[in-house]
Amino acid sequence: NLRKSYGPNEVLHGIHFQVESGKALGLLGRNGAGKTTTIRILMDVFKANKGRILMDGEEFRAKDYNIGYLPEERGLYPKKKVGEQLIYLAQLRGAAHSLAKSNLKKWLVRLGISEYENRLLDTLSKGNQQKVQLAQTLMSDPDIIILDEPFSGLDPVNSQILKEVVQ
Repeated sequence: NLRKSYGPNEVLHGIHFQVESGKALGLLGRNGAGKTTTIRILMDVFKANKGRILMDGEEFRAKDYNIGYLPEERGLYPKKKVGEQLIYLAQLRGAAHSLAKSNLKKWLVRLGISEYENRLLDTLSKGNQQKVQLAQTLMSDPDIIILDEPFSGLDPVNSQILKEVVQ
């Protein structure tokens, strides 16, 4: 029964859903329907006005989980090499350097972007930048993965790769 208001404007009207561990859930709706607001409440960016989030029957606390988040607004460094920044960001999220390096190789290969490891991000197409951003989301072996507008900028072939990764 999540509810969120901004002043007199209620944007979440009692949201309720269940997600089974290991399964994907998509939040679909028109622009302004509250999808990103729901995600931000889950990630404890801000609080709901009413309602609660449970994990296995217990109150959910985002700080207790490693959450991989692909935001709608991208946030990688355009003038930095892809591999260097992915390793750096994975380490910021708690991954050991050795795990970050092995996960870098794994995700670059899985997403078909290995040849871009030593390229500056801003030299890549929008779709390949999106795949780098997805790799960043997955690099620290998160417990929970949240993808906000993950298909933005992807062509049909790369959209299929994303679907396969999420499943």
